[in-house]
Amino acid sequence: MKLSDFIVNHAAGVSLTIPSPHGFQRINALIEAGNKLREKYGNGVLAELAIHKIRLDREQQKTANQSAKYAPRRVVHIIDSIKNKEELALLRLVYRDMLYVVGVFAPLQTREANLKEFGLSTAQIYTLVDRDSGEESEAGQTVSDTFPNCDFFLRTGDGTDSELKARVERFLHLVLGTKVITPTFAETAMYSAAMASANSACLSRQVGASVTDHDGNILSIGWNDVPATGGGLYGRSDHDHRCWNISGGKCFNDAEKDKLAQEMVDALAEVIAPEHLERAKTILRGASKLKGLIEFSRAIHAEMHAILNAGKTSGMRIEGGKLFVTTYPCHSCARHIVAAGISEVYYIEPYRKSLAIKLHGDAISEQEIDKDKVRILAYDGVAPSQYLGLFRVPQNSRKKDGKLITMALKESSPRLEKSMEALPALEGLVVKSLLEKKLLPERGSQNDGLSPLPGTTES
Repeated sequence: MKLSDFIVNHAAGVSLTIPSPHGFQRINALIEAGNKLREKYGNGVLAELAIHKIRLDREQQKTANQSAKYAPRRVVHIIDSIKNKEELALLRLVYRDMLYVVGVFAPLQTREANLKEFGLSTAQIYTLVDRDSGEESEAGQTVSDTFPNCDFFLRTGDGTDSELKARVERFLHLVLGTKVITPTFAETAMYSAAMASANSACLSRQVGASVTDHDGNILSIGWNDVPATGGGLYGRSDHDHRCWNISGGKCFNDAEKDKLAQEMVDALAEVIAPEHLERAKTILRGASKLKGLIEFSRAIHAEMHAILNAGKTSGMRIEGGKLFVTTYPCHSCARHIVAAGISEVYYIEPYRKSLAIKLHGDAISEQEIDKDKVRILAYDGVAPSQYLGLFRVPQNSRKKDGKLITMALKESSPRLEKSMEALPALEGLVVKSLLEKKLLPERGSQNDGLSPLPGTTES
């Protein structure tokens, strides 16, 4: 099912219409209507509608087969596509471990080529890309915030269809437990980076990194935090001078940006009316460029920490190696990555404020074909959050009578499959919410198609 279909069906409820021909006007209208629906009915409304459709499908199947409370079916519901973090949060709340979220990443050049096939201009394409990745409104499409929370990442680009198919099949075999599959070097390295991020006490964000040699062997890990006298970072003793533990727990980077905004306003005091000075400071402090400044942070970044650690323990093995980091490197780290001799960087969370490519385009590229530059690429593989759940199996579960247990795909089921007993209550709450918002037919009407909500009685 497509969440965009729900937008089309309910656009009239927010006084909008969706143009029929596929192109810029239709895509832009879908984004606008989706935003309006979230503003009016809550950020998770499209997920609520998807949950209702899944429940309706199951109820109709149960009616057709009254002999079982839940008819045994081999059914997968594919939801395309989740664009807001609250949509994802609601789906996880209801379906728990039965939900697998796949994040598909295509390089900008690929997306641009695909959209141009529908007659979009370059300006229109970049307008849509900006709106899609993350708008200022919480009710907008916050793809940049949603994407990092996926369970599996699939990078498309220069690979062939058969290579893409093989990677998807590998993930399905992992979910179903139908093959013995172990982590790739990249999956282990990114898992190490994610674990390292937990060490950070930074008030802004926790970032982790790991450095491998050319063959994928992990050389070091690092995280963002305040450096301590004598080397290393704070956090290993009670004598802790990190930001959370001094000056009442203030972020020094934010404090310095406040001072900078004030200095800029003071410098312009002769041309700004006195009654507008405070407003001018507020505007400056909210400007994206000033908000994005990282120069005043006391913390060393995770990439720098990992590179320093690799230099200490592994020396020249870092040259030609790879860096795995939970967040796209900033422009400050980019210069250290280039100087260290790193050949490839893999990241999960985007960082739109980074100027790495703009300032170091001579040495860094986001295109896989640029093998003579340091390539910064989206991570591909199992998410760190699913690493243990998918790769660790119960003892002796792979063999019986000394032989490997084999299972046909048609007979398999998800290894982490959970009981569905709680689903009626959880889905029922969602349906009740939709009824209160008048987004569904009244219960008991001909178009309803649902049995009574759990815990309710109906005449």
